[in-house]
Amino acid sequence: MTKVQNIIDQLQEFFPEDLAVQGDPVGMQIGDPNAYTKRIMTTLDVRPEVVQEAIAKHVDLIISHHPVMFRPAKNLNFADPQLRMYGEIIKHGIAVYSIHTNSDKAVNGSSQWEAEALGLQDINPFCLDQDGIAIGRRGELAQTLSAYDFAYYVKDKLQVDFVRLITPNKQAMIKKVGLVCGDGNKFWPEAVKAGLDAYVTGDVYYHTGHDMIANGLTVVDPGHYTEKLFKDKLAELLKKWQPALNWDVQILVSQVSTDPFQNLS
Repeated sequence: MTKVQNIIDQLQEFFPEDLAVQGDPVGMQIGDPNAYTKRIMTTLDVRPEVVQEAIAKHVDLIISHHPVMFRPAKNLNFADPQLRMYGEIIKHGIAVYSIHTNSDKAVNGSSQWEAEALGLQDINPFCLDQDGIAIGRRGELAQTLSAYDFAYYVKDKLQVDFVRLITPNKQAMIKKVGLVCGDGNKFWPEAVKAGLDAYVTGDVYYHTGHDMIANGLTVVDPGHYTEKLFKDKLAELLKKWQPALNWDVQILVSQVSTDPFQNLS
Protein backbone atom coordinates (compact mmCIF):
# COMPACT_ATOMS: atom_id res chain seq x y z
CA MET A 1 0.00 0.00 0.00
CA THR A 2 1.26 3.47 -0.87
CA LYS A 3 0.19 6.65 0.89
CA VAL A 4 -0.86 9.66 -1.15
CA GLN A 5 1.65 11.66 0.90
CA ASN A 6 4.49 9.43 -0.34
CA ILE A 7 3.61 10.37 -3.91
CA ILE A 8 3.33 14.04 -2.96
CA ASP A 9 6.73 14.02 -1.23
CA GLN A 10 8.40 12.84 -4.43
CA LEU A 11 6.51 15.31 -6.59
CA GLN A 12 7.51 18.18 -4.32
CA GLU A 13 11.18 17.37 -4.81
CA PHE A 14 10.84 17.96 -8.54
CA PHE A 15 8.01 20.53 -8.52
CA PRO A 16 8.37 22.47 -5.24
CA GLU A 17 5.13 24.21 -4.36
CA ASP A 18 6.98 27.40 -3.44
CA LEU A 19 8.08 27.71 -7.09
CA ALA A 20 4.50 28.52 -8.07
CA VAL A 21 3.48 32.05 -8.98
CA GLN A 22 2.15 33.87 -5.93
CA GLY A 23 -1.54 33.15 -5.45
CA ASP A 24 -1.53 30.05 -7.64
CA PRO A 25 -3.47 27.42 -5.64
CA VAL A 26 -1.20 24.44 -6.24
CA GLY A 27 -0.84 21.36 -4.06
CA MET A 28 -3.44 19.25 -2.29
CA GLN A 29 -6.85 20.28 -3.54
CA ILE A 30 -9.27 17.65 -2.24
CA GLY A 31 -8.88 14.54 -0.09
CA ASP A 32 -6.68 13.08 2.62
CA PRO A 33 -2.90 12.95 2.04
CA ASN A 34 -2.72 10.15 4.62
CA ALA A 35 -5.10 7.94 2.63
CA TYR A 36 -3.72 5.10 0.53
CA THR A 37 -3.69 5.00 -3.25
CA LYS A 38 -3.73 2.05 -5.60
CA ARG A 39 -4.47 3.77 -8.90
CA ILE A 40 -3.25 7.20 -10.05
CA MET A 41 -4.46 9.13 -13.09
CA THR A 42 -2.72 12.15 -14.63
CA THR A 43 -4.72 14.85 -16.42
CA LEU A 44 -4.45 18.41 -17.69
CA ASP A 45 -7.82 19.49 -16.24
CA VAL A 46 -10.22 18.15 -13.64
CA ARG A 47 -13.59 18.36 -15.37
CA PRO A 48 -16.79 16.35 -14.71
CA GLU A 49 -16.04 13.98 -17.59
CA VAL A 50 -12.52 13.38 -16.22
CA VAL A 51 -13.95 12.62 -12.78
CA GLN A 52 -16.40 10.13 -14.31
CA GLU A 53 -13.47 8.50 -16.12
CA ALA A 54 -11.60 8.27 -12.80
CA ILE A 55 -14.62 6.73 -11.08
CA ALA A 56 -15.09 4.18 -13.86
CA LYS A 57 -11.41 3.20 -13.65
CA HIS A 58 -11.38 3.06 -9.83
CA VAL A 59 -8.80 5.85 -9.58
CA ASP A 60 -8.18 7.16 -6.07
CA LEU A 61 -5.61 9.90 -6.85
CA ILE A 62 -5.83 12.43 -9.67
CA ILE A 63 -2.75 14.54 -10.41
CA SER A 64 -3.64 17.53 -12.57
CA HIS A 65 -1.82 20.47 -14.11
CA HIS A 66 -4.64 23.00 -13.72
CA PRO A 67 -5.89 23.27 -10.13
CA VAL A 68 -9.43 21.99 -9.69
CA MET A 69 -10.21 24.87 -7.30
CA PHE A 70 -8.90 28.19 -8.64
CA ARG A 71 -11.41 30.05 -6.48
CA PRO A 72 -12.92 29.06 -3.11
CA ALA A 73 -16.40 27.53 -3.28
CA LYS A 74 -19.02 29.70 -1.56
CA ASN A 75 -21.33 26.74 -1.03
CA LEU A 76 -21.76 23.10 -2.06
CA ASN A 77 -25.04 23.40 -3.93
CA PHE A 78 -24.98 20.40 -6.25
CA ALA A 79 -27.30 22.12 -8.72
CA ASP A 80 -24.06 23.72 -9.95
CA PRO A 81 -22.20 21.18 -12.16
CA GLN A 82 -18.81 22.29 -10.84
CA LEU A 83 -19.88 21.88 -7.21
CA ARG A 84 -21.58 18.58 -8.00
CA MET A 85 -18.23 17.40 -9.38
CA TYR A 86 -16.60 18.18 -6.03
CA GLY A 87 -19.27 16.04 -4.40
CA GLU A 88 -18.52 13.14 -6.74
CA ILE A 89 -14.80 13.40 -5.99
CA ILE A 90 -15.42 13.30 -2.25
CA LYS A 91 -18.12 10.60 -2.46
CA HIS A 92 -15.74 8.24 -4.27
CA GLY A 93 -12.76 8.93 -2.02
CA ILE A 94 -10.61 10.49 -4.74
CA ALA A 95 -7.71 12.74 -3.77
CA VAL A 96 -6.71 15.57 -6.14
CA TYR A 97 -3.24 17.12 -6.24
CA SER A 98 -2.32 19.90 -8.69
CA ILE A 99 1.04 21.04 -10.11
CA HIS A 100 0.54 24.23 -12.10
CA THR A 101 3.03 27.11 -12.43
CA ASN A 102 5.48 25.13 -10.30
CA SER A 103 5.56 22.69 -13.23
CA ASP A 104 6.07 25.57 -15.69
CA LYS A 105 9.01 26.85 -13.62
CA ALA A 106 10.59 23.51 -12.70
CA VAL A 107 13.94 22.60 -14.28
CA ASN A 108 12.35 19.58 -15.96
CA GLY A 109 8.74 20.65 -16.24
CA SER A 110 6.14 21.94 -18.65
CA SER A 111 8.22 24.71 -20.26
CA GLN A 112 11.15 22.39 -20.82
CA TRP A 113 8.87 19.70 -22.24
CA GLU A 114 7.31 22.12 -24.71
CA ALA A 115 10.70 23.47 -25.80
CA GLU A 116 11.87 19.91 -26.45
CA ALA A 117 8.64 19.09 -28.29
CA LEU A 118 9.34 22.09 -30.57
CA GLY A 119 12.79 20.68 -31.30
CA LEU A 120 14.57 23.77 -30.01
CA GLN A 121 18.33 23.60 -29.64
CA ASP A 122 20.50 25.29 -27.02
CA ILE A 123 17.52 25.61 -24.67
CA ASN A 124 17.89 28.25 -21.96
CA PRO A 125 15.69 29.94 -19.31
CA PHE A 126 13.37 32.72 -20.50
CA CYS A 127 11.26 35.23 -18.52
CA LEU A 128 12.93 35.24 -15.11
CA ASP A 129 11.04 36.13 -11.96
CA GLN A 130 12.43 38.23 -9.09
CA ASP A 131 14.30 35.17 -7.84
CA GLY A 132 15.88 34.45 -11.19
CA ILE A 133 13.63 31.43 -11.90
CA ALA A 134 12.30 31.14 -15.43
CA ILE A 135 8.69 30.51 -16.32
CA GLY A 136 9.58 29.99 -20.00
CA ARG A 137 12.30 28.74 -22.32
CA ARG A 138 14.18 30.05 -25.36
CA GLY A 139 16.26 28.30 -27.97
CA GLU A 140 16.99 28.05 -31.68
CA LEU A 141 15.44 26.13 -34.53
CA ALA A 142 17.62 23.61 -36.36
CA GLN A 143 16.99 25.61 -39.54
CA THR A 144 15.61 29.05 -40.28
CA LEU A 145 11.95 29.19 -41.34
CA SER A 146 9.69 31.93 -42.61
CA ALA A 147 7.07 33.11 -40.11
CA TYR A 148 4.41 31.44 -42.26
CA ASP A 149 6.24 28.10 -42.31
CA PHE A 150 7.07 28.39 -38.62
CA ALA A 151 3.37 28.55 -37.78
CA TYR A 152 2.82 25.23 -39.55
CA TYR A 153 5.94 23.85 -37.87
CA VAL A 154 4.49 24.66 -34.43
CA LYS A 155 1.16 23.11 -35.42
CA ASP A 156 2.91 19.88 -36.41
CA LYS A 157 5.31 19.65 -33.48
CA LEU A 158 2.72 20.41 -30.78
CA GLN A 159 0.15 18.16 -32.47
CA VAL A 160 -2.73 20.61 -32.62
CA ASP A 161 -5.18 21.11 -35.46
CA PHE A 162 -5.18 24.90 -35.40
CA VAL A 163 -2.74 27.75 -34.70
CA ARG A 164 -2.97 31.53 -35.05
CA LEU A 165 -0.13 33.47 -36.67
CA ILE A 166 0.42 37.06 -35.54
CA THR A 167 3.12 38.79 -37.55
CA PRO A 168 3.92 42.03 -39.38
CA ASN A 169 5.60 39.98 -42.13
CA LYS A 170 4.79 36.39 -43.10
CA GLN A 171 8.19 36.11 -44.76
CA ALA A 172 10.17 37.21 -41.69
CA MET A 173 12.98 34.77 -40.94
CA ILE A 174 12.60 32.80 -37.69
CA LYS A 175 15.53 31.21 -35.89
CA LYS A 176 15.51 32.39 -32.24
CA VAL A 177 12.34 31.36 -30.42
CA GLY A 178 10.93 31.88 -26.93
CA LEU A 179 7.90 30.27 -25.30
CA VAL A 180 5.72 30.40 -22.22
CA CYS A 181 3.20 27.58 -21.71
CA GLY A 182 -0.51 28.26 -21.49
CA ASP A 183 -1.45 31.94 -21.36
CA GLY A 184 1.77 33.96 -21.60
CA ASN A 185 0.23 37.16 -22.97
CA LYS A 186 1.93 39.46 -20.49
CA PHE A 187 5.41 38.16 -21.26
CA TRP A 188 5.61 39.09 -24.94
CA PRO A 189 7.62 42.32 -24.26
CA GLU A 190 10.35 40.04 -22.86
CA ALA A 191 10.60 38.39 -26.27
CA VAL A 192 11.09 41.80 -27.91
CA LYS A 193 13.65 42.82 -25.30
CA ALA A 194 15.56 39.55 -25.81
CA GLY A 195 15.72 40.10 -29.57
CA LEU A 196 13.86 36.87 -30.35
CA ASP A 197 12.48 36.26 -33.82
CA ALA A 198 9.31 34.60 -32.58
CA TYR A 199 7.33 33.90 -29.44
CA VAL A 200 5.02 30.93 -28.83
CA THR A 201 2.19 31.14 -26.30
CA GLY A 202 -1.55 30.55 -26.03
CA ASP A 203 -4.68 32.65 -25.57
CA VAL A 204 -3.39 35.82 -27.26
CA TYR A 205 -5.93 38.62 -26.90
CA TYR A 206 -7.10 40.69 -29.89
CA HIS A 207 -5.59 44.03 -28.81
CA THR A 208 -2.44 42.34 -27.53
CA GLY A 209 -2.01 40.95 -31.05
CA HIS A 210 -2.04 44.50 -32.39
CA ASP A 211 0.67 45.50 -29.92
CA MET A 212 2.80 42.51 -30.90
CA ILE A 213 2.60 43.45 -34.59
CA ALA A 214 3.36 47.11 -33.84
CA ASN A 215 6.53 46.01 -32.09
CA GLY A 216 7.64 43.84 -35.00
CA LEU A 217 7.19 40.53 -33.16
CA THR A 218 6.04 37.28 -34.75
CA VAL A 219 3.88 35.18 -32.43
CA VAL A 220 2.35 31.76 -32.93
CA ASP A 221 -0.62 30.95 -30.69
CA PRO A 222 -1.26 27.18 -30.63
CA GLY A 223 -3.88 27.48 -27.88
CA HIS A 224 -3.84 26.50 -24.23
CA TYR A 225 -4.45 22.81 -24.78
CA THR A 226 -0.82 22.22 -25.81
CA GLU A 227 -0.28 21.80 -22.07
CA LYS A 228 -1.76 18.32 -22.53
CA LEU A 229 1.92 17.32 -22.65
CA PHE A 230 1.76 17.40 -18.86
CA LYS A 231 -0.36 14.29 -18.43
CA ASP A 232 1.92 12.08 -20.54
CA LYS A 233 5.20 13.48 -19.27
CA LEU A 234 4.18 13.30 -15.63
CA ALA A 235 3.01 9.71 -16.05
CA GLU A 236 6.43 8.89 -17.55
CA LEU A 237 8.13 10.38 -14.48
CA LEU A 238 5.89 8.49 -12.06
CA LYS A 239 6.62 5.20 -13.84
CA LYS A 240 10.34 5.98 -13.81
CA TRP A 241 10.31 6.60 -10.04
CA GLN A 242 8.02 3.73 -9.16
CA PRO A 243 10.50 0.79 -8.98
CA ALA A 244 13.05 2.54 -6.77
CA LEU A 245 10.39 3.89 -4.41
CA ASN A 246 8.43 0.63 -4.26
CA TRP A 247 5.11 2.26 -5.04
CA ASP A 248 2.37 -0.37 -5.23
CA VAL A 249 0.26 1.63 -7.66
CA GLN A 250 -1.05 1.56 -11.21
CA ILE A 251 -0.44 4.73 -13.24
CA LEU A 252 -2.97 5.80 -15.86
CA VAL A 253 -3.21 8.74 -18.25
CA SER A 254 -6.61 10.36 -18.75
CA GLN A 255 -7.95 9.66 -22.22
CA VAL A 256 -10.50 12.48 -22.07
CA SER A 257 -9.90 15.58 -24.17
CA THR A 258 -10.63 18.66 -22.09
CA ASP A 259 -10.09 21.11 -24.95
CA PRO A 260 -13.24 23.28 -24.92
CA PHE A 261 -12.77 24.40 -28.52
CA GLN A 262 -13.75 22.65 -31.74
CA ASN A 263 -11.88 24.25 -34.61
CA LEU A 264 -13.95 24.09 -37.79
CA SER A 265 -12.46 24.73 -41.22
